[in-house]
Amino acid sequence: MQLNILGCSGGIAPGKGTTAFLVNDDTLIDAGTGVERLSFETMQKIRRIFLTHSHLDHISHLPFLLNNLIGLKLPAIDVYGLEHTINALQNHIFNNIIWPDFTELPSKETPCVRLHTIEIGELKTFENLCIQALPANHSVPTVGYWIGSSQKTGCFAFSGDCHHTQGFWKALNHLPPVKHLIVDNQYMQKESAISELAKHYYAAALDEDLEQLNYHPELLITHLPPHNEAEVFAECQTVLKDWQPIQLTPGSIFSYTNEQ
Repeated sequence: MQLNILGCSGGIAPGKGTTAFLVNDDTLIDAGTGVERLSFETMQKIRRIFLTHSHLDHISHLPFLLNNLIGLKLPAIDVYGLEHTINALQNHIFNNIIWPDFTELPSKETPCVRLHTIEIGELKTFENLCIQALPANHSVPTVGYWIGSSQKTGCFAFSGDCHHTQGFWKALNHLPPVKHLIVDNQYMQKESAISELAKHYYAAALDEDLEQLNYHPELLITHLPPHNEAEVFAECQTVLKDWQPIQLTPGSIFSYTNEQ
């Protein structure tokens, strides 16, 4: 399995992109502005997209991706998300006001996209790929994901946008261990009040929650704010020094074997 980081920023800036991860060559985890890194040829290979939640930085480029592909007579792309997320797409994006309803175009019989609801804990299995939805705590209903090459072999886990929670860590403890743990960290401790309102981690809050995990994967920090990412990540390095956190960057590629 291969993970390609298309976008992992907490905002927009030259050379940055918001959350979008490409798994192998046919699966996206979120569809933020990082989707712009995909070539047209690669876009045509996308068969499914798993969304963590409905916020714009995680879904913004789904409509543009579909618009590029709609005339090519490709199989419909399957989009998965919580009921809240799927309803938000249908009511506020594909509503023939903000964007055409691609669930009925080019026709109801052969739409460009199919929307599917998933439940927390639900496991989806594809060829050489397993994805399980995990509980997370954000300002809107949100899931994280455990991703493995099989039900017995974990590769990486992603918290989505998250703040203090027990469910995410408890779920991970009951699944096969992963090599990489991708967790968002948007704020600094001096911004703890807005962190609580926005439901994003800052380093001290993340450090407290990591104590609930019963093993020690490599920690990859995502969703850093572009205007002061060096300062925020420096705090992560200090507070989370026992974890030796790595800053996730667009263009990074991680490869996994079946023994992972």
